[in-house]
Amino acid sequence: MAGVAGVGLLWPVADLRTFLFGCWQLDRVLLDRRCSISGKMRGEAHFTSIGSSLFYRERGTLVFGSHSGSAEQSYSYSFPHGRARASVRFRDGREFHELDLSEGRSIASHACGDDLYEGSFVALDETRWRSVWKVAGPRKDQEVLTLYTRLS
Repeated sequence: MAGVAGVGLLWPVADLRTFLFGCWQLDRVLLDRRCSISGKMRGEAHFTSIGSSLFYRERGTLVFGSHSGSAEQSYSYSFPHGRARASVRFRDGREFHELDLSEGRSIASHACGDDLYEGSFVALDETRWRSVWKVAGPRKDQEVLTLYTRLS
């Protein structure tokens, strides 16, 4: 998918909690092959502390096909195995995936009914990281690429 910087050298993240904490600009490209729709989202993502965990909230403007409007999502990131690896959960507490960027990249998968979400995460440097989700199944054929750039 075009529109977001590619991967160069990997940047290992020893302390994932410290790396994620703070405010990020979010630039997202979406593609729905099944419906032949593409789109973009631009906004901000904030990781705030709640005890030893982080609360993630993103807000932005989504343009997807003929839809244009605000969009938001939230997750919780807990660190039960130290600060290098996070367990990511949906807002209702259900498990989503694990995230470990200690080698600069992480792979995750999540089954949602018969659809499979496969995620790839890469730390590009101390100020940028990206995620790519590919979704395949009887209901979906999608790709979602997000670039996060630290805001000062």
